[in-house]
Amino acid sequence: MIFGALFPIALLILVIVVIRRFAGRNGNGTVSGNSVRRFFQYVLLFGLLVVAGIGLSGLLGRLLRGATLVVSDQTALARNFSFVVVGVPLLFVLSIWTRRKFLAEPSEANSFGWGFYITLSSITALAVAMFALHDILIWTVGSEKYNGESLARFLVWGAIWGVHWRVDIRVTPAQWARYHHLLGSLIGLGTVVAGLSDLLSEVIARIFHLGGAALFLRGGDSILLSAVSLVVGIPVWLHYWIRTYAKSKRDSLWLGYVLLAGVGGGLVIAVSFASAVLYQILVWFIGDPTSTEAAFHFQNVSTYSGAALVGVISWWYHHAILEEVRATTRTEAQRIYEYLMAGIGLVAATGGIGMLLTAMLEAITSSAVIVGGATNALLAAGTLLVVGGPVWWIFWSRIQTATHNSPSTEHTSATRRIYLFILFGVGGLTGVVALLDGVFYLFDDIFKGNFSADTVHRARYSISVLLTAFAVAGYHWMIYQSEREFVQATQKGPNFILLIGKKDPELIRAISQYTGARVQAWERLDDVSEFGSLDAVLKTLDGVEEENVILLAEASGLRAIPIERN
Repeated sequence: MIFGALFPIALLILVIVVIRRFAGRNGNGTVSGNSVRRFFQYVLLFGLLVVAGIGLSGLLGRLLRGATLVVSDQTALARNFSFVVVGVPLLFVLSIWTRRKFLAEPSEANSFGWGFYITLSSITALAVAMFALHDILIWTVGSEKYNGESLARFLVWGAIWGVHWRVDIRVTPAQWARYHHLLGSLIGLGTVVAGLSDLLSEVIARIFHLGGAALFLRGGDSILLSAVSLVVGIPVWLHYWIRTYAKSKRDSLWLGYVLLAGVGGGLVIAVSFASAVLYQILVWFIGDPTSTEAAFHFQNVSTYSGAALVGVISWWYHHAILEEVRATTRTEAQRIYEYLMAGIGLVAATGGIGMLLTAMLEAITSSAVIVGGATNALLAAGTLLVVGGPVWWIFWSRIQTATHNSPSTEHTSATRRIYLFILFGVGGLTGVVALLDGVFYLFDDIFKGNFSADTVHRARYSISVLLTAFAVAGYHWMIYQSEREFVQATQKGPNFILLIGKKDPELIRAISQYTGARVQAWERLDDVSEFGSLDAVLKTLDGVEEENVILLAEASGLRAIPIERN
């Protein structure tokens, strides 16, 4: 009842938010009429596109599967006919009207509404066509029966995607087209990674069980079945990434894709699954395996190995691209990637340390010999340390080197402060919970008269979590405090700064965060001189005692001009 009453309100709020986002505000702060028009126009256009696509693919599917058109599942037949009879004409009329709007108002292509529509429609058609092609290929390898509906969906939605792609290339400006190309690249990359991982896993499994000579003999259908996703994903990835998005502007969105999805995602996959392979090997030779049959114990190793290899390939490829276009200055996307990798490595390493502490406390407080599951726990802890420790050290050392070379820029970075606060906050919260849990065991045994070494044994998990959490939180808190003192000691300058030159939003935020001043920016039309790095700006402002100053970017460098504001 409550949810039913709140749903219309939530829907109304969502409509208002989307309308406001479609075209923002007029100069007087009100939502423009074009905003409302675009919202309903493009939402309706997308809805009619989906309706027409479903209806056409449904009717075509009946024809392709050879069934009688009017017989069997008459409800679905009536729905498809209704969708075609109503949806197709309305879609045609609205499309013609939209085209005339574009001809009359060229600025229509720059609107958020058009960018939202072309991205959503293209990606929707792409996804439906890819799933349909997947089903068709499964039928071609003999794993499923012929399905006319899949072929119909591929033909109809593939045609829809093709039309929208041509319109997108001809009409959509780069500022909106990049989101479509980014999502298409992500979909293609994800499908290729999944398909290649399955294929390599199957190949490794065949080699492990049957030997290389029997790879494509009996059971070869599973090889082909594993390759289906790869066959579907490769054309999409080649078209969206290699042909289109890889050649686009190297902005923050492009770097985010390469750093986070390509390099970061590949490294996480490689490290995670390589750790699983290493753990299985150590348990077999040193620990206590669940089975004495190697085939049963290593049954998942082929899957882990395939995923790890694909992660390495993805990391290597995108890292090579990044090296070719690496900028001389650090970007926020690069910082996010490095801090993310350092955080992942730190979590793995601290997890390993916690498991080692638990095992040590168990060995000290228990008379039982560490065998079986305890040995496996030690091996898991060692694996986490061996894998997570180097990853954290490599990226944290890189971060600290950059901080040492450019302290003013790195200390004021929002990514660094968020990273330190998260680790301090999560570590502190975890430590407090573990402390409460450990103190409970202590007083519980005291009040029951059972206080002994067994109390420490009961609280071993709490103690290990407490020590590791407080160590992590304390270390990052000391770093934050030292940097805060550094910023406060060096933080000086005017109260108001007017930047005149080429606008740089990231630099504006950094200047405001570091100096604490109110910062405004005007862009010169006769010169596009850049301000450079934060260190260059601070060096120019050094010695300025006036409260208000203009910072002018010229071809010869930066110039500070004190002013008086009335």
